[in-house]
Amino acid sequence: MMETRNQVTPAYFHSLDAFRGIAAIIVILFHWQVFFYPGDVFVPEGDLNPQLPLYPYLSLFYTHGMLSVDIFFQLSGFIFFWLYSNAIASGKINFKKFSIYRISRLYPLHLVTLIAVAILQAIMYRRMGHYFFIQYNDIYHFCLNLLFMQNWGVEVGPSFNAPSWSVSVEIFLYLLFFLICKLKWHTNKMLLLLLIPAGAVMQHYDILIGKGVFSFFLGSLLYYTYSYILQQNKARQYFKIIGILTIILWTLTVIFYYYPFFEQICNYGIIRLNPNISPDKAADIYGVIRNLLFRVTVAPCTILSLVLLETVRGQLHRRWALLGNCSYAIYLLHFPLQIVTVLLMQQFHLDRHLLLSPWAMILFVSMVFLLSMAVFYYFEQPAQDKIRQATLSRKSVLAS
Repeated sequence: MMETRNQVTPAYFHSLDAFRGIAAIIVILFHWQVFFYPGDVFVPEGDLNPQLPLYPYLSLFYTHGMLSVDIFFQLSGFIFFWLYSNAIASGKINFKKFSIYRISRLYPLHLVTLIAVAILQAIMYRRMGHYFFIQYNDIYHFCLNLLFMQNWGVEVGPSFNAPSWSVSVEIFLYLLFFLICKLKWHTNKMLLLLLIPAGAVMQHYDILIGKGVFSFFLGSLLYYTYSYILQQNKARQYFKIIGILTIILWTLTVIFYYYPFFEQICNYGIIRLNPNISPDKAADIYGVIRNLLFRVTVAPCTILSLVLLETVRGQLHRRWALLGNCSYAIYLLHFPLQIVTVLLMQQFHLDRHLLLSPWAMILFVSMVFLLSMAVFYYFEQPAQDKIRQATLSRKSVLAS
């Protein structure tokens, strides 16, 4: 724990846990429209957005909830450079230890939900003649999922437990991160900076790993920005500035979404600069710019504000960690539970439009959250501990 005048670096940032948990819940809201794709197959404009529960209030999340995944990657970048980079570079943590840490945390629930979705999709196909939303549920993609390689560019398309694509990308990022730290390049800010546009280029060509590379290494620079602020002993001053900036950015995000005059101005400017471009293409360009601005301003400022908050005001209560503890289960469990919901409604001849009720969504989210708590404390954590105890020395387990 780093301690200087008027500032103490917390041993753990519970605010980041809470932020990750909120982002996981937003993903559920984003995926709610999946219930209403015609024939359970994605088609552009195939959802019922305006009719979704509490749409006037939640439409921002229904429309742009995918940006929550960028938050996950940025949080990972910050946390991994904070906790592991120097330990790996110094040899304190070797590849075996690092791998077991990550596999013991991620793999047990991934494996269980993978098998569950495989069974549920088979039942779905037998009863309804088609899969639910995700179409590539074959042996090849099952093997890719077993290896956590389902989104490394060797897949035909999304498969099995849909949200796990980002976990697959995380595994790739962990390998890249370990290599960079082992080579002692983790302090090379120019390298980390160059990886950000490299990730953007990859994403432009529909390589989803690029989305992770962009945000993960942006998170690494957030960590070094935080370290610089601590070295200058100016956490309190920067917290005031960045905190106010974060509030302004979130306010502008909401205003620009619900009052699209800025979008209209930008689209008009894009068309003026390129008269041959179609209005739809201009809107696409605006969407890319808007999402990029969120990823490089709103999300990073929010993360910095949270860590500075705990630095100058003291560590938040452990109860805030509950959301973070449950976030992985929330993320991986909600999709198989969506399939279960569809199968039950089909079994009892219930109209799926019942899911347009706000109470139906509140009940579903509550069930996912409660189940995720139980899964974390009674499955994830025990499985993680047993794997580490079986594969690492007692000294290593205690040190973790």
